[in-house]
This record gives sequence, C-alpha cells and structure tokens, in this order.
Amino acid sequence: MHDDVVGIVLAGGRSSRLTGLDLGAGGKAAFVIGGEPCLRRVCRAVAAVVPRVIVVAAADQPLPLLPDGVEIIRDTIPHAGPLAGIRDGLAHGMSRVPPPRWAFVASCDVPLLMPALVRLLVNTARASAARFVVPLVAGHPQVLAAALACDLAPSIAALAAAGRGPRAVLDDLVARQPDAVRFVTPEEMMAIDPELDSFLDLDTPADLVRLESRGIPPSWP
Repeated sequence: MHDDVVGIVLAGGRSSRLTGLDLGAGGKAAFVIGGEPCLRRVCRAVAAVVPRVIVVAAADQPLPLLPDGVEIIRDTIPHAGPLAGIRDGLAHGMSRVPPPRWAFVASCDVPLLMPALVRLLVNTARASAARFVVPLVAGHPQVLAAALACDLAPSIAALAAAGRGPRAVLDDLVARQPDAVRFVTPEEMMAIDPELDSFLDLDTPADLVRLESRGIPPSWP
C-alpha cells in the first residue's frame, strides 16, 4: 500500500429518511447488513486498499467494533453536514508528516463497496492530473464515494463554513478548473463491479430491500 492516500469514512448523519427502522443511537453506521455493521463493512473495504482509515462520527454517536487501526475522530461542529465531516477528516489526516496527497472519501451506508472499486478510483487519481475523481452512476456524480486531492482542504473548509454540501466542491471545480475533475464512467467501473453494487446506499427502507435482493457477500476477493 502507498502512504500517499488516506481513507475518510463518514459515520455521522441523522438518517432521517429511514423512518420505520429502529437504527438506535448509532444510526446507519451500526445498521447490520449481512451480519456486519455498515460502518465496519465500509472501513474493511477501504482498509484493504488504503493504509490509514479515519472515521468521522458525531460527538455522542456510539460506534460498532471497527477493524484494528481505524482512527476515530468526532465532529468539531454538531450536525454541520458531510462536507464538514470531510473537512475534519482531512485536517486530522494531514496532521502527519509527510501529509497524504489523496483522500478516498466514503459514506458509511454503502455496505457493498468493493476494494477493487476503491483501488480503481485511487489509482485513477494518481495517474491523472485531476484533483477530484468522481464516479458517474446513472448520470449522477457520486461525490461520497470518490477520491480527491488533499490540497482541496482550504476550499472544502470555506464551502463547509458556508453551509454547503459535498456536491459544491465538484460544482466549484467544474466552474473554475474543469480539467481538475475526472469523471469515471459506468463502463470503466463495470469491469470490476458489473452491477455497480458499490453505490447501493441505505437511505430509505426501499433501499434496504434492494440491498437484500442482491445477496450480501461476507467478504471480497
């Protein structure tokens, strides 16, 4: 593994759209899919590729048991949204010398995330001049399963302070520096993830049905 990349997994969020499901204080991070909490599954997938994984959680959020070596930090501002979580994760990740060049960012609610998909995005970032490598699924940019340059930290902090979300980072780059964005097409990803299951997230009860219909693998090759 290269030490030029850090993983940031966002565990916070109030899961307000998952009405009718008893998630408890742990939220989606602790929701069990295929016998394993979502957050642990995502951390395990990222850790298979990235040597250092940072989980950003809410201040009072209980977390499930996580793989050895995963670092846990807490939101500096409660309920400030995912971009603030990315900001905090980057600040923590870049406190080491030398700081990483890249960050792979994921939400905790993509339990079928494949290490091969993480590797594809990280390697694409390394091989290109882009600063934000973003998968496209059904025409939608997946900004919470993407690789970004750590030198975007000041821009991310400014946008987070303005109350913006992760999509604002993409929109800002497209407007100012379009060559800094590398979209990864479905065709590129389907060679390793034919059904693009890595992007099946858990936002609504219907999503849970979709996830369960796929069959949940206990591990990855």
